[in-house]
Amino acid sequence: MLRSTVIVTAHRRKAFIKDAIESVMENSLKPTEIIVVKNFKDYQIDSFLETYHVKNIYTDDETLGGKISLGIYQSSGDILFFLDDDDLFSKDKIREVIYKFSKYDIGFYHNAQEVIHNKLTGSNLSTDNQRFMYYTSIDTRRLKELLYKFKAGFNGSSIVISRDLAMRCVDLLKNVNISVDTFLLFCAVENNLPIMIDFRKLTYYRIIMSQNSNTEVNDKLFKMLYEDALYFKQIFSSKALRDFIEMSIIQHDFLYKIISKKEISKRDALISMVKMLRYSLKYPNKWNFFLQGLSLLSVFSAEKSRSLYLKKVRSNSMLSI
Repeated sequence: MLRSTVIVTAHRRKAFIKDAIESVMENSLKPTEIIVVKNFKDYQIDSFLETYHVKNIYTDDETLGGKISLGIYQSSGDILFFLDDDDLFSKDKIREVIYKFSKYDIGFYHNAQEVIHNKLTGSNLSTDNQRFMYYTSIDTRRLKELLYKFKAGFNGSSIVISRDLAMRCVDLLKNVNISVDTFLLFCAVENNLPIMIDFRKLTYYRIIMSQNSNTEVNDKLFKMLYEDALYFKQIFSSKALRDFIEMSIIQHDFLYKIISKKEISKRDALISMVKMLRYSLKYPNKWNFFLQGLSLLSVFSAEKSRSLYLKKVRSNSMLSI
């Protein structure tokens, strides 16, 4: 049987990590090993991890890519699962995913999610739906489908990769600030490795409602997303990826400017609007159309554009799209 490693990452937050580990240990098939990479030490949590024989790694690395790369270097699994500290695995996820990797040649795997708020309630997720998509090659049309229809570049807790992909990507991964989920998908495309999209909801994705007002925003997050997009342009050369990365740079540059209250002249706002119009027409979807409208609004008022974005993100979780 394939060896499996679950890499759990946590940054400052302590409230959910025990639940995350228990969701792994309660799986119908236990993983070969669990590795936790976090930037804090806590006696109760560390004792809890020791009880479950979890490999506990402390790091002062602020980036998500740095944390996950540390976990990969310490891992021994043939397949690598990732779990954010605030998410949970369905009780049959490990068994079901290992079965898929045993039956198919897979580099990158992504399953659907069930959204939860605060504590998990209700019955376990069903694994009866056996529908999936399997790609042995990726062109622009298929990548568009992966990104917009199946959200394959979203939620690291829904991603599993082969050791082959991990070893090809780990050195580049160290420099990724936060966009690890998108990076892993792009790395699979760049290396021409097979991709599977599983329609079963095998991950519980937790949405934590912010208590902050619309004026209290961590603009560093938006800066990191923009920097990641610039980094992707440097390291990926695949023709299929090129357009999507360029689009991401334009969008994240615009969002960072309005969120951080950077000065945006009418000329700059018009340029952003024209650039995004091209991608809205080429890749029509609700997210690109929303940003297109936002850029048009910014021509008249950057502050109104900012307020509308924050309202939509917090009411519809559009940040995850």
